[in-house]
Amino acid sequence: MEAAAKDHEPQNKRAKTNRDKSEYLTQAPVDGDSRCHFFVAGKGRYCRLLTKAGNKYCGEHMVVSDSGSAKSATRRVPCPYDPSHSVDLGKLKKHMESLCNSRPPAIRPAFTNIDCNVSLLPPGYAEKSFDECGQLWSEEALAKADARLMVQPGERIYLGTTSSKVFGDLNPSSHEQQARTNSAPLNEATVRRLLRPVVIAYLQSVSAAPENVESVELDDLLELVRLTEDFPVDICTHSALEERSHAKTNPKHALQQSSLIGHLEKRGLLDKRYVFIEFGAGKGELSVYVHAALNPAPESSDSSIILVDRKNFRQKYNIGEQDSAAEPLHHRFERIYIDIRDLDLSKIPTLQTIDPATGAIQLRPIVAYSKHLCGAATDLTIKCLERYQQAGGSVAGVAIALCCHQVCKYSMYVDHMHLSTATTHGSGASEWCDSQRDEFQHLTTMSSWAVNAPTPSQSTDDQQQQQQDGQGADPAAHYSGLSFDQRMRAGHAVKRFLDIGRLAFVRQNLGMKDAALVYYTTRSTSPENLALLGTTTTAP
Repeated sequence: MEAAAKDHEPQNKRAKTNRDKSEYLTQAPVDGDSRCHFFVAGKGRYCRLLTKAGNKYCGEHMVVSDSGSAKSATRRVPCPYDPSHSVDLGKLKKHMESLCNSRPPAIRPAFTNIDCNVSLLPPGYAEKSFDECGQLWSEEALAKADARLMVQPGERIYLGTTSSKVFGDLNPSSHEQQARTNSAPLNEATVRRLLRPVVIAYLQSVSAAPENVESVELDDLLELVRLTEDFPVDICTHSALEERSHAKTNPKHALQQSSLIGHLEKRGLLDKRYVFIEFGAGKGELSVYVHAALNPAPESSDSSIILVDRKNFRQKYNIGEQDSAAEPLHHRFERIYIDIRDLDLSKIPTLQTIDPATGAIQLRPIVAYSKHLCGAATDLTIKCLERYQQAGGSVAGVAIALCCHQVCKYSMYVDHMHLSTATTHGSGASEWCDSQRDEFQHLTTMSSWAVNAPTPSQSTDDQQQQQQDGQGADPAAHYSGLSFDQRMRAGHAVKRFLDIGRLAFVRQNLGMKDAALVYYTTRSTSPENLALLGTTTTAP
């Protein structure tokens, strides 16, 4: 018993240290403190980075500072090409000319087709200007609000000031303005009105709704929501990741990758006849192990792997470096930097072959996969695959780990008819509805409640601390009027409602009648543990 207690002592000590650090970061920095004064609303704490002398904010958050809180020489603005990072205003021209990894290519690739995978464009999108509709386009992440696409190939537009008709307003917003912008416009009445039809639709889809469901109160309906019992649990493994699973201190990524590749094998998709496409590839680690699972031999090196991402990541995995042979076995392994929103797979040369008899272009069969394809990227990928089939290509199968429903976009969601079954506005799949869009945005906000719950891996002390931090059972502590447990169940129901619509679309539009939603790993490994899996019966 004493030995067991000693084994747990370091872990408990680390947990206590982490809690102390979290408490420190929730406290506002005082004058003279070198810690950044920016409050990260999504994490409920202040930024942990340090500042330069005389500044209140770190380099990344200098963009929200007012002109009096920072030296004019270090004033920063959002990068027009990628607002996720900021740039020193005095260096903006050079940054856009040659330094930014998100700057547009001199010549756009042939497989670029602007907004081709967006399900529903707003009215007047083609003829209206950014000045008229820029806010809506930006919120929906449409191409006409993308600075990289507003510049014609070879054209160079730089900024001498912080505002431009091309790139919009780059003036730094104040901390208070940003806080007001991010505040939730929801109240208890709205939450209950929107949640009820969604929770009912979800319960009916998973055969958990009572007979008199329409007369049951929302609080009682939420009690019927089950976090891991609504879909099958099928955790696979693959030998390609056996060594990595044991070598890593934290094996959570290896466990998820192993299960996804195991599902590809289980469905007969690890076949060298296919071209493998990883969407949202990032550094490409998953594809390294897909390559290993294929076990390519020199005499059979026809398979190819394509990695798609809109950003160029550092420290990328290189499949060629994993090969022991003098020549990389995957000679056609390639990376494509493009937003999935604008990707036309049928125009990628690697996917095209020439029929020797007729000279006609034929498209190679593909397998699509991804680990945690965030929000709207999942919907764009599904539409991208549908367009590939419409162009004559074949999608043999998919394996997509789903996540981040809070960043789904109304214009990009694949099945607006499905939305209409549980929203009070909207009449069909082909009509834009502003009221339905507002409801959709509220629902995606509520979906994030599902992953704010303590996972089974957290200690009792951690869970008790969360309760003390305002996430407890007192409904009055939250604008929704729901307890922490109720919000967790409500968020889960919203996430699964959106995923059920995606599943129906894949079955009907991609012809994957066996498509299914499966818990591919444990919740303690990842709270985002659901995957969309499917194969076509006509795959070659």
